[in-house]
Amino acid sequence: MEIVPTFVPNLYAFQFPKEEFDELERVFDDWKNQLFLFDFFTENEADLKGTFTVEEAVEKTREEVKKFRRKMLALANSNPHQLNEFFANLYNNEYQLSLLQRQKAKQSWLRLYALKITQKDEEDLYVITGGMIKLTQNMEDRNHGEKERTKINQCRDYLKTIGVYDLESFFEICF
Repeated sequence: MEIVPTFVPNLYAFQFPKEEFDELERVFDDWKNQLFLFDFFTENEADLKGTFTVEEAVEKTREEVKKFRRKMLALANSNPHQLNEFFANLYNNEYQLSLLQRQKAKQSWLRLYALKITQKDEEDLYVITGGMIKLTQNMEDRNHGEKERTKINQCRDYLKTIGVYDLESFFEICF
């Protein structure tokens, strides 16, 4: 497991062993790939509940990805960055701050997952752990969602194990 800088300021990503791309790049590549989207929506067609055909879902996703990416870049490039407006707590009923807080960013059914690293009087940064297309109420309702929940927890545990708890320790240990 490695953490790499991304093309987005204040945004880092996990790159898992044997994976060609980091998680941010992998997720956006999947979301732009028509074949990936067609296969995904075909496999999960029942979750569309007749609201969209597979083809309409593919097209909607491709449009939403463009909006999502533009929004992420605009907030990241603000001075100071506004990524805290892009990300929110992973679970809607979480209200307390915690160490390496699990976060999500969403646009329609697209989800990007990250860990928030903070330090008093400093800008927060985020480390992407993965992402998915979420068509159900709970991420755990489908195997791909359960996989993303497991990944975010494993990444969080990894950072704790190597001693990352704030920005200073993050840069000291990871870079």
